[in-house]
Amino acid sequence: MPRFTPATPRSRRLGRELRKLRDAKGLTGEEAAKLVRCSSSRISRIESGEIKPRAGDVMELLVAYGIGIDEEPATSLLEQARELREEGWWQRLGGRYATYIAYEEEAAELKNFEPMLVPGLLQTERYAREVNMVGRESDKDTINQRVAARMTRQRVLHREPAPLRVHAILSEAAVRTEVGGLDVLREQLDHLVTLSCLPNVTIQVLRFEAGAHLAVSSGFALLAFEQGEPPLGYVETLAGELFLESARDLARLSDAYDNLKTLARSPAESIKFIKELSRHGA
Repeated sequence: MPRFTPATPRSRRLGRELRKLRDAKGLTGEEAAKLVRCSSSRISRIESGEIKPRAGDVMELLVAYGIGIDEEPATSLLEQARELREEGWWQRLGGRYATYIAYEEEAAELKNFEPMLVPGLLQTERYAREVNMVGRESDKDTINQRVAARMTRQRVLHREPAPLRVHAILSEAAVRTEVGGLDVLREQLDHLVTLSCLPNVTIQVLRFEAGAHLAVSSGFALLAFEQGEPPLGYVETLAGELFLESARDLARLSDAYDNLKTLARSPAESIKFIKELSRHGA
């Protein structure tokens, strides 16, 4: 059973259901491990979602717990295990963003604050290309791959039957910075206006006049999931990525986001501002 690190909502959901079945049987992790001839740490990792079990592995556990494999909940759990084995397109990318993209693909709602750039889900192809050329390898194929991946990510905005709900707060600096020059920026601003017409996309601009706020140090994201899965916080730093799950950390990010929403222009005012900026510049 290969490791699946870190856990995602689907792997955690499967693990949680398997633990419920083990608890109902009155078995400890060590006792379950003996029944299926594996280590107790492996049982623990499956139940925490850190390991992506095969359908055969899940079947062994179901048999050990006395669950008929041709009836519920066994059939649903086996189907979940098979789905976990399907490689997502982002897994072929590797690199630092693959984990975040996996969460983004499963999220129902995304709240995002960006202090300096338009967020990836809202970028045009030309804007994304300019961003990916800054401070990175100049290899054309590598840049093309990154840009293509960013465009593929944006499918979540249009997925059926439930597109990702996005609420993005952009600092005024993000919509004024001439990434790639004025023409690229103007195209990007027009794209933001177009995206704002989608019922699942809301955009606000944090004006300069708003002054200091609770997120002056960095941008961040808050991801929410369906089926009772706990939310997840995400902060990108120069040193790497931070995934935040504790109630305290999530409360701090949520408070900061609410503060930003209050300080920012309303969605309607924001789009009006972006339109004016596109037409007339600073």
